[in-house]
Amino acid sequence: MPKVVLPPLADTHCHLDYILRNDKHPMGEEGVCPEKVLERALAEGVQFVVNPSVTPKRFNEVITLAERFEHVYAGVAVHPTDVEDIQNMPDWLAQVEALLTHPKVIAVGETGLDYYWDTTHQDLQKCCFKSLLELGKKYDLPVIVHDREAHEDVAAIIDQVPGVRGIMHCFSGDETFARRMIDKGFYISFAGNVTFKKAEDLQAAATHLPLEWILIETDSPFLTPVPHRGKPNEPARVRHVAEKIAELRGISYDEVARATTENARRVYGLN
Repeated sequence: MPKVVLPPLADTHCHLDYILRNDKHPMGEEGVCPEKVLERALAEGVQFVVNPSVTPKRFNEVITLAERFEHVYAGVAVHPTDVEDIQNMPDWLAQVEALLTHPKVIAVGETGLDYYWDTTHQDLQKCCFKSLLELGKKYDLPVIVHDREAHEDVAAIIDQVPGVRGIMHCFSGDETFARRMIDKGFYISFAGNVTFKKAEDLQAAATHLPLEWILIETDSPFLTPVPHRGKPNEPARVRHVAEKIAELRGISYDEVARATTENARRVYGLN
């Protein structure tokens, strides 16, 4: 029988280091074996995954995984809910910058603002976010932005760094806000929550935004898409995000898979 050629996929945001540490989301012996996780992803057509860091404490983990596996790339930055880690680390920004020339580091990320989980470090979050946006602009790398209940402040700080570009990871706004961010040069990345029944704003955005500005991701091991809700997530399940977007837009799965993968290669400079 002729070999079936799957349309290409890209998981533009997953926390492979979280999956493999098995500290919060046990997946069983095969689940925490990196070869098995990536084998399952490749079997679904996933050509590459991007594994962003969340704190300097884990830079080595994401870099090691990127060096070890051909299909894994890294981002380096400080997550807004991890800014406490840098309070007594005066060289944190220099540590980030030193890694941005690594051949497998293709983004500054993830960084941003989170007013849902952390309401006590907003000023530090803003300072960190702006500094990392400036590094992204300096090195012409996309910035992976985490935005949780902080849309207006995220947009305002991005405006302070004209010319920066990036990705609104695990997008959580509505279509109007998405179009504002596209106008600023930011791609809109949909995760497994776009498959949730009550995600009406997300689904409207995924339906109507220009396809050339859409990315897909798992954010695994979090946000497991339907039909696997309640189970740990992993890169192979990015196909369900593509399937849902195809359903919403009334177009083929192949078209969504190919377009979002082309978009991912473009924004990350992997052409």
